[in-house]
Amino acid sequence: MRTGRRGFLHRLPAPMGPAGHTAGMSHSPNAVARCIRSHGGALAYRHLDAYGIPRQAVTRARSAGAIVQVRQRWFAVPDAPPDVVRAVRVGGSLTGASVARLEGVWTRREATLHVRVPRTASRLRAPDGSGRRLDVARDRVCVHYRTVDGVIGARDPLALALAELAACAPRLDAHIAVDSALAERQLDTAGLAELRTLLVPTRRSIVDLADAGCQSGTETIVRMLLLGHRIRHRTQVTIDGVGRIDVLVGERLVIEIDGAGFHTGPEFERDRRRDFELVMGGYLVLRLSYEMVVSEWDSVQEGILELVRRGEHRWGVRATARPRAAGVSVARGHIDPGF
Repeated sequence: MRTGRRGFLHRLPAPMGPAGHTAGMSHSPNAVARCIRSHGGALAYRHLDAYGIPRQAVTRARSAGAIVQVRQRWFAVPDAPPDVVRAVRVGGSLTGASVARLEGVWTRREATLHVRVPRTASRLRAPDGSGRRLDVARDRVCVHYRTVDGVIGARDPLALALAELAACAPRLDAHIAVDSALAERQLDTAGLAELRTLLVPTRRSIVDLADAGCQSGTETIVRMLLLGHRIRHRTQVTIDGVGRIDVLVGERLVIEIDGAGFHTGPEFERDRRRDFELVMGGYLVLRLSYEMVVSEWDSVQEGILELVRRGEHRWGVRATARPRAAGVSVARGHIDPGF
């Protein structure tokens, strides 16, 4: 099976004897560290054995400070992601939303550490390295009991991590993460297909409804509202004289969603000019802030649905398209290149 950060499972190579995989390989401390770093930052003795790295080389790398022991028979590079090390100390692999965040996938804010362990796992320990028994409430750890044979390291591939996220999080959160992974090109078509096989049957529609056009989790939240009410819409639509907009509902209702940061300077000016041109063209523009979507969604979604009930998303007697000459557009100098 293929490897890579786009979602494919990392499988252990077939065991190699002293004259096999080890022949011609460098076992310097730096080489051992590179091997561990390339597999998420932490590996166990059994993984290093499979790659033909002798135990003596592991000991030398540890003595040289190239790697550190983080649990019995487990080693990490000094710059390993802290959550990967914490997952090892618990006794499993980092998974779910914890992996998604490391990969730059949009997730809701939370401080929970998600760790996947075999179904038969016991004697789980606290992530702080104290050696005490794990207290999931105190330590803010969500334990995922799932056995996946042959996965290398202590950081689940993204497809597996997203499947675990879908198993424990609200369905909307899973839609957000999958859309974001596609938009960020962390998940490709083949990775999406693999994710579908890893999901339980009741969650496979998450893949079927995925949209790489959503550029943020807030856009996915809006999109799922519209899908849930069977309201016709398109994402990332290009409008002449304006450029690309986030969501076009029906024919004329434009929904733009700002990021978490406050827009100032050139970005602020660009957005206002785009809004002006849209309104002059007959469109109805809703510009939503990050907090409006994340913290005040109940009120905001009711407002969007009310506009649709009133027919504001359609051209009609009260609203007709009004093409603007390119030469008079106040947004012309602020349109993203290529649009």
